[in-house]
Amino acid sequence: MASVAPAESRFRPYSLVLAALVAAEATGAFEAAMLTSAVPHLIADFHVRTTDIGWVFTGFMLMVAAAAAIGGKLGDLFGRKKVLIIVLLLSILGSVVSVAVGTFGAIIAGRTIQGVSGAVLPLIMGISREAVAPRRVPVTMAVVAGTVSIAGALGYFASGLLIQYVNWHAIFIAAAALAALAAALCQFSLNPSPRTHVPGEKVDIVGGFLFVPALAAILYGATSAQTAGWTDAVVLCCLAVGAVIGAFWVWWELRVTKPLLNLRLLAKPKYALTMGIVAFLSFGAIGGMQLVQPILFQSPTSAPVGLGLTPSVFGTIGLGIAAIGFLCAPVSGAVAGRVGAKRSMLIGMAFLSVVLPCFFFLRDSLPLMLFVLVLNVIGTTFALTSIPNLLAEVIPTDNMGEGMGFAVVIRSLFQAISVSVFALTMSSAVAPGTQLPTVRAYGLTITVGSVGVIIGLLLVFLVRGSRRPVEVTTGAAVGPAMAQD
Repeated sequence: MASVAPAESRFRPYSLVLAALVAAEATGAFEAAMLTSAVPHLIADFHVRTTDIGWVFTGFMLMVAAAAAIGGKLGDLFGRKKVLIIVLLLSILGSVVSVAVGTFGAIIAGRTIQGVSGAVLPLIMGISREAVAPRRVPVTMAVVAGTVSIAGALGYFASGLLIQYVNWHAIFIAAAALAALAAALCQFSLNPSPRTHVPGEKVDIVGGFLFVPALAAILYGATSAQTAGWTDAVVLCCLAVGAVIGAFWVWWELRVTKPLLNLRLLAKPKYALTMGIVAFLSFGAIGGMQLVQPILFQSPTSAPVGLGLTPSVFGTIGLGIAAIGFLCAPVSGAVAGRVGAKRSMLIGMAFLSVVLPCFFFLRDSLPLMLFVLVLNVIGTTFALTSIPNLLAEVIPTDNMGEGMGFAVVIRSLFQAISVSVFALTMSSAVAPGTQLPTVRAYGLTITVGSVGVIIGLLLVFLVRGSRRPVEVTTGAAVGPAMAQD
């Protein structure tokens, strides 16, 4: 019988812990993608405009970004398991509000409440470092981070079936059931988390109140620019207000002894470089590519750029591609564990630097473009799953929640900017009588994305390699000086 090392005997069974973490992350990813297929039905049922439907997604995204940073820090302070379960219960509440009230306004409110699931990823990355043996941490982080792609694809696919054979209410019911399952698994599979907050110690409430409106204004401005343009008065006003409040927030956080979001982490070169990589990866390969791929694959073959697939066929292909990406996640984690997360990130960014130009040069061949999609998901998986492992090499366990939360904020912000910029470049020249981009406009868009990825690749070379996660001296998960939630 295999013996269990004494240092690992304090951990719960690994399969249970991994199942809980994957279920929690799957909840957030499912909620992010679940209403995409329902847009036409919501417009018809509630007699609203397309611009009104945008609030269903905008409210969700704004809450995701705010919850990621603040929720991650609250988990560091008060116990990640406790905060994670509260977040999952709030996700259930969002679904209940949407279904029980049944109005369009209630759906917007419910989706905004669901956006607290943005805190899930930072929380479970922190839990990964305290709930599993150190030798399993890199693969665990990679698998959990890789859940995003497969769960998002399943959310899109499942919601399409539910809206076709049942109604939009069923989508929210499915989301609530998934969140309830995740909460139950987390409750019974995870040990209580340590908390660093000392009773009586002041919490930086002002920092939280300043951060949320600053981020909301900037994100709303970047999102609105997709339709209104970057010179629109409302867009410029939002960006200016966000910048002013953001500048005051930075000043406040730097003068507080124990800030809600520790900007001093950016003084660490490896952390700052990782945030730069996240920004350019999100801009070049993730955000705007959500516009590029449907236009390329679903536009008619008679268009300047188009391969003529139906949405259902492309959705099925996307599900298979996402599954391949998920299978690559543990490989990325194993590479990070053996030779460091920098090598894993290099593999991902190198793949993407080669793959993105292929979206232009191979655009007329469906078989070749399907192969490009496979290479693209491999590169994206390696890059995304390397982020938490890079952070683990520079951030103590006590700060993992806020460190990962800030990464999610950066990703959300630059994805929004990317979508706006890509929309602008693709609409810079359209085919006569259509809204579809010309070859020149499509090529310009791919060039912009490729430049972003190449800058990110160059930043990876500047990162100093390391294979040992940074730990705290108190023994984060088991230190007797740390309270449990």
